[in-house]
Amino acid sequence: MPFIKPPFQALTLKAKGRLDRLITEVEISEAFDPASPPTPLPMRAKALALWDTGASKSVISAEFAKTLGLTPTGVREVHHGGGVSIENTFVVNFYLPNGVGVVGVTATEFKASHTQFSALIGMDVIGLGDFAVTNVNGQTWMSFRVPAHHAIDYVLEADKIACSRMNRNEPCFCGKKTDAGAPIKFKHCHGK
Repeated sequence: MPFIKPPFQALTLKAKGRLDRLITEVEISEAFDPASPPTPLPMRAKALALWDTGASKSVISAEFAKTLGLTPTGVREVHHGGGVSIENTFVVNFYLPNGVGVVGVTATEFKASHTQFSALIGMDVIGLGDFAVTNVNGQTWMSFRVPAHHAIDYVLEADKIACSRMNRNEPCFCGKKTDAGAPIKFKHCHGK
């Protein structure tokens, strides 16, 4: 399990228009503990990374691993569109935008060279914190914070908005009915 250096860290990506993929610049190095860094520090290189909630694990390209001089630490069975393969793994540190660091990520190698990114941030990293994507006023915003701060519940937020607009004696917005089939008043349901 990757280690997140405390305290709370966050980043936000803002872009015009509705994005169909989230790509940020990252830096990657061989893994080390920032509390007791080695001398000299491992080489650190910049890459473009795709944020992918559909990927269970993070990956780095074979070419990028070679650039960093990484030595495989193991192998992992990978299920992908082309079938199943056995790929090398490397333990790395990710340096995300705004100084957000994730230490000790076991990243799997991918061999595709036709993509515009050299790394993929998967759910092993995204799941360590809170992640949200919104599109408001023609802008896409992606925010990520670690460690997780509090639960995000859009249903609860929507209910609060609906409740603030309700008259206490109106039928409840949820549509709940009595056993006889009559609508339940808001004041006896969500308005309690």
